[in-house]
Amino acid sequence: KVVLIGDGGVGKTSIRVQYIHRRFTSNYKATIGADFITKDVQLEDDKKVTMQIWDTAGQERFQSLGIAYYRGADACIIVFDVTNPDSFSNVLRWEHEFIEKADLKDPSTYPFVLIGNKIDNEDDR
Repeated sequence: KVVLIGDGGVGKTSIRVQYIHRRFTSNYKATIGADFITKDVQLEDDKKVTMQIWDTAGQERFQSLGIAYYRGADACIIVFDVTNPDSFSNVLRWEHEFIEKADLKDPSTYPFVLIGNKIDNEDDR
């Protein structure tokens, strides 16, 4: 289970859709609560696993739902928008919220990934 978190509108859903379906959609539709999709992945040792990618709402009104979605996650991807400095400023807040709500035993060894999204929007940077 991998969880995508970050401010609303940073492109979490677009990253998920691009990874699963290899296509980009420019239509923005806010995620309500959370959504997930599965993908079968073959690891280096030829072991196959089914990965769940959870896409969470970044809007403040859905923050209380986090605990249900974060628990049991094997990794967390925090996404920010390179054209939106506030979304980068909020990265640590997202990390702390995840650590608290996921009830991590040892946050120092937990796999967090940070993605700066919308790098292709050069004129907006």
